[in-house]
Amino acid sequence: MVSAKKNEHFKQVLTTRIAELEHVLANAEQETRASGVRHADTADQAAAEYERQSLAHKATAARQTIRTLSQALERIRQGNFGECAQCGAEIEPKRLKAIQWARYYDEGQKKREQGGG
Repeated sequence: MVSAKKNEHFKQVLTTRIAELEHVLANAEQETRASGVRHADTADQAAAEYERQSLAHKATAARQTIRTLSQALERIRQGNFGECAQCGAEIEPKRLKAIQWARYYDEGQKKREQGGG
């Protein structure tokens, strides 16, 4: 179980990261709207489409990460942050420090990746 002090630290880290990603998302969406101009030159049009696709991918990735981080914040609120979602074992502090949104302890994650969980 993660201590209240550590929970507060992780809550702050997650909240800060979500705010950063929301900024990235807003910028990507704004740039996508601004890049909707049609170009007469096919090369310019292709470059603009590539940029639009890149921005769309960036926005999608930001949305997915925000969702994942928000789920970790919810686990803090519920009091089960730092517990393996599969078996309830404690997620190693070293793992949580590196991957604040981790849902599985190290061995549990390895089993899931190998198809055993």
